[in-house]
Amino acid sequence: MQRRAFLQQTASALALTSLFGRAAADAYQQAFKAALPQAPWLAGLESVAQPAYDTTVAVSGRWPAALSGTLYRNGPARHDIGNFRYKHWFDGDGMLHAYRFDGKTLRHQAKMVMTTKYTEELAAGRPLYPGFASPVPNPAPVSSADAVNVANISVLHHHDKLLALWEAGSPWEMNADTLDTLGTYSFSADTDGAPFSAHPRVEPDGTLWNFGYLSAAGLLALWHIDAQGRVVKVGTVPAAPMGMPHDFVVTDRHIVVLLCPLHYRGIEGSTFLDAHEWAGDAPTRVLVVDKNDFSSYRWFELPAQWVFHFGNAWEDSQGVIHFDAARAPTPTLMQDNFRRYMRGDAGEERPSQHYSYRIDTRQGKATESALFEQSFATEFPVIDPRVSCRRNDRLVMLHRKATSKAAHPMLTGVSTYSYSTDRLESYDYPATVIPEEHLYVPRPGSAPESDGWIVGTALDFARLETQLNVFDAQHLQDGPIASAALPYTLPLGLHGKFVA
Repeated sequence: MQRRAFLQQTASALALTSLFGRAAADAYQQAFKAALPQAPWLAGLESVAQPAYDTTVAVSGRWPAALSGTLYRNGPARHDIGNFRYKHWFDGDGMLHAYRFDGKTLRHQAKMVMTTKYTEELAAGRPLYPGFASPVPNPAPVSSADAVNVANISVLHHHDKLLALWEAGSPWEMNADTLDTLGTYSFSADTDGAPFSAHPRVEPDGTLWNFGYLSAAGLLALWHIDAQGRVVKVGTVPAAPMGMPHDFVVTDRHIVVLLCPLHYRGIEGSTFLDAHEWAGDAPTRVLVVDKNDFSSYRWFELPAQWVFHFGNAWEDSQGVIHFDAARAPTPTLMQDNFRRYMRGDAGEERPSQHYSYRIDTRQGKATESALFEQSFATEFPVIDPRVSCRRNDRLVMLHRKATSKAAHPMLTGVSTYSYSTDRLESYDYPATVIPEEHLYVPRPGSAPESDGWIVGTALDFARLETQLNVFDAQHLQDGPIASAALPYTLPLGLHGKFVA
């Protein structure tokens, strides 16, 4: 694909310009501050207290001697600029974290990602650019997607590069040791500035697949990158009406993208989120693309639904693609609740349930079924990275139970599930603790999915501390075997990666 065409389509898809009107700069901020004393869980949505951290604390419990490395995490951290507060959780400027542990201590480092947007607004002392769902007063013109790139969703460690990822622009390269921002990263000159999603899939041999969407052009971009970070191919598939895919899955033969019916209708006079219309009577379109030939693809259909995150996918000898996802009936959580949170309102409970999917490529049929009972909500599914894009047996995910007594509306615990034994094991955090994404970290030298740990962070808003907890993956229900607590709270983040 030609670089100029890619950039023109990207700019068109994200032309968040002066069409935005003037907003009441401090209405959300005032409401949030008023709600905080009565709803202390909102500490997870306060702006970060400082732009950088470097703190070492002792660890407690039985820290496994073989568990050594760094957990990198990313997430929205600056939610306020002066007397202005963003109107959506996803608009906060990104902060990259490194939790480094050696079995005796935990060192927490963190720095704001010095994106173009962040540095220019820091100098101006006010918001300059509109966000995903936040209009700003007197906006500056937007020249490209990277002008509004907040690098706040996830982390990729690949070909000795550490990259902070956003949804619709370039990765930002970070120094893995200091967390200093090195600048936007290009995989090739022809793809400079092209949309690169926050959820690439990496096969066990290091082969990387990703996608990006070009809303105004009605195109889905697909990436194939080798283990050394070289672009093998990039192409596009016509996909209008474009949705807002956040994640996707890959098997040994195919790429699968769900286009939920949140249709792009154009951005005139609205934010990028509001430029989309939920068409609940329309199907979810399922795109299945041949990995070796992006021009070879088929469409399938599922009922209308909203999916943020998938666990994994694999393909059997009969041509059936199997995958799983946290499925919600509508995108209400993103469209409504994440806005309400920013003004201190818990919103309505709209949980997602875990579903299993089958796409029979020979009979041309896609089906779905719930994995667990309706009262068990899930999100952030992950697997042992050594079986990525291959058949997996185990899932790790966060959950919320209908019987939860939590003093907050977020997810409340962590679970593991085995397909082969149909066994679900869970650990529920205390009522004043909000868990963030937990990862499966394999024991060095072990067979895939056989032995390892579950590692994750959590916010304890009663103690005003951020924790890192380690579980034995074989005995999750027994609770953490080791922990470390930072003497401060950090804004709730999104995704991370463990690097041994």
